[in-house]
Amino acid sequence: MKLKRNLLCVKKEKDLDLGHLLLYNPYKNILVNFVNFATEKESIDFDPVARAFDGLESVSENIKYYYESLLGITSYYQHSQGGKGKYIEKKMSSVMDTCSMNIKLSELPMWLEYPELHRKKGIFTQTGLTSEDRSILRNVEWDWLGKEDETTDVGNYLPHENTLILVELKNRVDTGGTAGRREIWTKKFKTILDILVNKQPIYSYRQKEYSLLDALKHFNIKKFEIYIGILFNRDGTPATKSGDKQKGFFSSNLEGYRDLKKFFQSHPMIKIKKEDINNLLITMKFKDIKLALTIGALYGNQIPRALFHQNYSVSDLLLLKYDDIWLSQLITIDERAILLEYNENYMLNLKKLLKRNRDLRVKYDILIKSECEEKELNKFIRHLLKHYPEEFPSELIPKGKAQKRYLADVIQVLCASEA
Repeated sequence: MKLKRNLLCVKKEKDLDLGHLLLYNPYKNILVNFVNFATEKESIDFDPVARAFDGLESVSENIKYYYESLLGITSYYQHSQGGKGKYIEKKMSSVMDTCSMNIKLSELPMWLEYPELHRKKGIFTQTGLTSEDRSILRNVEWDWLGKEDETTDVGNYLPHENTLILVELKNRVDTGGTAGRREIWTKKFKTILDILVNKQPIYSYRQKEYSLLDALKHFNIKKFEIYIGILFNRDGTPATKSGDKQKGFFSSNLEGYRDLKKFFQSHPMIKIKKEDINNLLITMKFKDIKLALTIGALYGNQIPRALFHQNYSVSDLLLLKYDDIWLSQLITIDERAILLEYNENYMLNLKKLLKRNRDLRVKYDILIKSECEEKELNKFIRHLLKHYPEEFPSELIPKGKAQKRYLADVIQVLCASEA
């Protein structure tokens, strides 16, 4: 029986790439709190009204402690943002140095001038910037003169291809509703395009005013692409147009596309160069400016191809499969239920052993340094059960679970929180 789980938080942080680091710190924070809940009874407290409302005073004795543990642990996890909110945008931004997130129209020149700094600010926020970084941001020479600002989820600036790409993302074909999907086309995209074709000054740079077109010309942008990107079908596979038609809001994409097409057709300075109605893609050119403009809808693996010009899979990019969260949450529910009933559990007893025995701490350190390698994990478990069997009795194991498997999981969760 293989005991080792695939835990991100037992890995050495210094060896992780940016894409994995985006999960590492939020996961670590959650695991540390889970260990606290599993070893300290007072870490979760229900007031009298909550106990009555949630049925804690009337639940039957045989499930009382498990139910209280389940309620406390899942409530904490569901209310913890844990980095979930912006994970998709941050993960996409981590793929290339020129890719960034939260692309505001007002900050467009700053992004094009300092792409790596804009990316760093988006991924790590202001707290992750150096004092020098913050000084650069304070002294950006571009002023914003516009009235209507718009923000797009992610973008990529490819100076060697003279290309600028913006993508507004939806996680699934059924995310956001028909109104939300349509609004991306008719408000967000239309606002950006209206500003683009009206040629009104929206920036000031070194005492000269610039329209959006002027700014794109200043940075030698020859191709400007704007997309709505749908990442996944309802079943978790990369999104497809057929999946959107069956279980999503494709009709809103089609309505929005047609609305923008009418806008282009009615404008004297725009000429439609190429249209792919089957894939909801349209490319235009300006009559007096060397700029190709592409608007459209992207599904699944079309997104990285358009955004990075690389043949990546959205599943490989975004769905990193680690056991940290599900394993630690289930172990914590069991361990806290046992703690509430018996005032002890495997994790608490192990922590007490480590506190009073340096030889055991050395073995534990070796285990952590090995990233809970299978051989070291088995060795550590054998040592515990041989020398401290009284600390790991069978009554402290949830019903139906084998001792070695359960102890291995407890050890790995604790290691992941402390590595």
